[in-house]
Amino acid sequence: MKFFYRSQQLILLIGDAASFLVGLWLAILARTGELPTTPQVASHLPLFATVFVIWIIINYINGLYDLGKPAGEEGRTRPLFEAAALSFVVGIVFFYLTPNRAIAPKTILALTVLFGYGLSGIWRAIYRRSRGAVAPPYTVYFVGYGKEVQELAKGIVMAPGKGYKVGGIVSPPQELLPESMKVAPRFADVRSLSQIIASRPTNIVVIAPHVRYDTESLGQLYELLFTDVQMVDLMSFYEEMTGRIPPSTFSEGWFLEHLRHRHDPIGERVRLVVDYLAGILLGTIGLILTPAIALAIRFSSPGPILIRQKRVGRHGRVFTLYKFRSMYALAADGSAEVNGVQFAQKNDKRITPVGKWLRRTHLDEAPQLWNLLKRDVTLIGPRPERPEIAAELQTRLPYYQLRHLVRPGLTGWALIHQNYTDTYDKSLQKLQYDLYYIKNQSLVLDLSIVLRTLNVIL
Repeated sequence: MKFFYRSQQLILLIGDAASFLVGLWLAILARTGELPTTPQVASHLPLFATVFVIWIIINYINGLYDLGKPAGEEGRTRPLFEAAALSFVVGIVFFYLTPNRAIAPKTILALTVLFGYGLSGIWRAIYRRSRGAVAPPYTVYFVGYGKEVQELAKGIVMAPGKGYKVGGIVSPPQELLPESMKVAPRFADVRSLSQIIASRPTNIVVIAPHVRYDTESLGQLYELLFTDVQMVDLMSFYEEMTGRIPPSTFSEGWFLEHLRHRHDPIGERVRLVVDYLAGILLGTIGLILTPAIALAIRFSSPGPILIRQKRVGRHGRVFTLYKFRSMYALAADGSAEVNGVQFAQKNDKRITPVGKWLRRTHLDEAPQLWNLLKRDVTLIGPRPERPEIAAELQTRLPYYQLRHLVRPGLTGWALIHQNYTDTYDKSLQKLQYDLYYIKNQSLVLDLSIVLRTLNVIL
């Protein structure tokens, strides 16, 4: 089911690569005033090919291949301009580090960025229009209704770029659908399920868990085995669409089946090496920036420069986490909490002007690189929570302690999808993201999280 979405991303990527190549040709033309010869292009291509690969990675980091998010005109053009600016800077650094006397790429680099990203913008506009003229290839019917079905149906309508459209919801009359569920037709006669689907273009039938206990519906679904319709369970489809584990699956049996510890010595060693390399590299950069950050914090408001907080780590072990202070020191210990531990808000008035900038750039978390080297945390994993908040969430979310099966991380799957978790409903959603990561943990997923974290920071 992901084939259509991935193929769209690949088409966009190929179009960008072609735009950059044509942009290079036009840049040489504009620089020399004559049609580029094959030797001229060949002399530039080896170095620029490497630059183009970096530019495509920058495009990915900046979300230019994320087709699942609805965006207005500004949401389409702004990331493109940002990627072009960053690509130009990275290109300058690249050619500075790899000087080549055979070519003088300074002017050609600027022109290639101008022409290449200009053509990429035109290509993307044409692609959006042509894609909008073609209906999504997968029509989805939901059998059975629930909160997850409602969330998925609305998500499909809001993000047609993922390649799905809702054909309808098949559920018996006793399953009451709210008025807000007008995004798709509703069919109440489950007995005619096979006729309903056969008479309409259908590619995927998503089956809710409770349907397995309805023998009449199962009989209708059995008839679909002899058709080209693809049948998937709601839980798998929910994971694919949202990147979360649906709450309705939460049970001891499900967790025992999917979250059993699988010893991966090679993966653990790779993560250990990456953690130390990241800690040393980023820690060096952090040490260079620390004096300026410390002075900015000191002059912005009275209080300590560093904040120490207790956090819950792997297997429930409590450790001390270090951060640059980003809030006003309102309590005796230098923290901003005068009425006990509380969630941080998105537009929290306790945040200082310098702290707002530190949080936007995530530089307030630079001291946590010491925690990384101490192995309190790893690079990728669920964000560690305060013991008081974790204890409270445990009373409301019975399976919350499952987050502690793995080492907490500086960044994670939940962080790139959520920013501030300031309510218990968002905490439930955060738990869903964390459980998805624990279930699907891999080096490929970790690499994707690192790149998308850069997107969040940028």
